[in-house]
Amino acid sequence: MDNGWIVGKKSCKNQILKEEKLNFIFGIKTDNLKSELNKYLKTLTEKELIKEVKKLYDKFDSVKKYYELELGNNSEKVLAGFKLRIKKEYFPNRGYGHGRSSVSRKVITDFKKISIHPKDLIELILYRTEMMLDFTNAYGDINESFYNTLEGCFEQACKLIKKENLESYFKKYCEELVGKSDHLGWGVSDSMNYMYEEYFN
Repeated sequence: MDNGWIVGKKSCKNQILKEEKLNFIFGIKTDNLKSELNKYLKTLTEKELIKEVKKLYDKFDSVKKYYELELGNNSEKVLAGFKLRIKKEYFPNRGYGHGRSSVSRKVITDFKKISIHPKDLIELILYRTEMMLDFTNAYGDINESFYNTLEGCFEQACKLIKKENLESYFKKYCEELVGKSDHLGWGVSDSMNYMYEEYFN
């Protein structure tokens, strides 16, 4: 059998495994991906693994942010960057905000991929809730879909707060958000008050 064909086949397989490894890390689903990734990683020496991690760190911003959260003394800088992305959707530096729930939802989804501490994720979800409240207070009545998303966002945060036993840490912030909903229609104020009572009292 031609040795060149064997080497070429092996090289091709290694390349496929490398691509599947990256796909796995960044959420792209392929068949048997985790199994193939494990096989590939087992073929690497410690030195090669360190090189791979460094390469990913240099190439992908999400990996860099993950290690900033994992190894840094605090996560405020990274969290502030994600908050800014949400704020720009509702209150950009110029012009009017779009207030698209899909855009701010993607910011939350992106943060989940790198988040280490539940407290940071909760804070970001509550910040999204706050921006939505400020948006409707600034621009007036929106629509039912917007308010359903707003209520769902607040409830998601409340559930996580309860799960992580962080009621005392977030109680004041949540109380302030409920206060901002006082004059809103669509049942928003009633819903947020009900959720606050359910999760904090």
